[in-house]
Amino acid sequence: METFATRNVIIGAGAVGSAAAYHLAKRGESVVLLEQFTIGHDRGSSHGLARITRHSYPDVPHASLMIDAFRGWRELEADASIPLYVRTGGVSISPPGVDYVANVAACLSEIGVPHRRLTGRELRRALPAFTLPDDHEAVFEPDAGLLAAGRIVQVQVELARDRGADVRADCPVRWIDLDGPRPVVVCDAFQIEAERLIVAAGAWVGKLLPPFEDLLRPTRQQVLYFRPEDAPAFAIGRFPVWIYKGEAEDEAFYGMPDFQGAGVKAARHFGPLTDPNTPSSTIDLNYVETVRSFLRGQIPALAAAAVVNTEVCLYTISPDEAFLVGPLKGRDDVLLASPCSGHGFKFSNLVGRALADLAATGTTTLPIGPWSPDRAFPSLAE
Repeated sequence: METFATRNVIIGAGAVGSAAAYHLAKRGESVVLLEQFTIGHDRGSSHGLARITRHSYPDVPHASLMIDAFRGWRELEADASIPLYVRTGGVSISPPGVDYVANVAACLSEIGVPHRRLTGRELRRALPAFTLPDDHEAVFEPDAGLLAAGRIVQVQVELARDRGADVRADCPVRWIDLDGPRPVVVCDAFQIEAERLIVAAGAWVGKLLPPFEDLLRPTRQQVLYFRPEDAPAFAIGRFPVWIYKGEAEDEAFYGMPDFQGAGVKAARHFGPLTDPNTPSSTIDLNYVETVRSFLRGQIPALAAAAVVNTEVCLYTISPDEAFLVGPLKGRDDVLLASPCSGHGFKFSNLVGRALADLAATGTTTLPIGPWSPDRAFPSLAE
């Protein structure tokens, strides 16, 4: 078996891995980027046409980080010379007794992002596609929008390759040897000794790093695309991205306007545990009815529309639903990057920059301390 050494090895060419490769290569660092499937495959968490981006978070740390994240996406657009972000506006919604909208609005005020609080009646007047009751609350953020997800992954890989990165697709990693002074990545035809190893393998992190197997839970998410009769009412410019947070864990839904003709996206932010090595693209009919039932009370024109496309992706959930980004305990040369719980794409360019900082200099100015992989998880201590 061929053995060679290099400065930086990245496992996983999804949103985070490709961002780390892009930022490292941009600094002139040597990079080997390994992907077990094709670049842009649909087996993980980063594929598809678009993901929501927003400052609208119910906590200040995430909301304030999005200021840097938006800046990072603008810089990537400039570097690639193509648009990757589409401003649509975004609505966050919650029913009575749920403080989600109040917290989002408070955070937007604190970080100075323009927004408007709305009652259910006011939202119906502004955006007639919504029919939520008067007692619901909403907050509108005009700068929220879409990121061209699949295109972003391709662009970051292309820019990294143009700057000298060694990109190897269809190259699964069989195991990581951490017994020696440096991490060794073992593939079928070769092994690499790395000065710095970045593990950005998404749902496969636990299989490559066994201590995290019980910590990170891959879940299967189902996404629906609808074709309403009044399609222009759901076009960009007339219909925003939206997020609904109810009281229960499974009362979280989201969606976006039609983008590039795929249909109007709607999904529930909740899914069953799954094994990433045994994928299924079949959409559960009961799930379709669950989404339709929700839409009947909020966006009835979508509830009655035909489903024209479907998609399956993976979320990787941590116990506290926060990211894991940083060095492993006792191994500063192994960096873990697992933006979890289905809201990581919008931060992925920022996380990639933090990983490049850590790999190149050992430090970063980005406030990623709360994401440390060796932090305490109270739920696991019970």
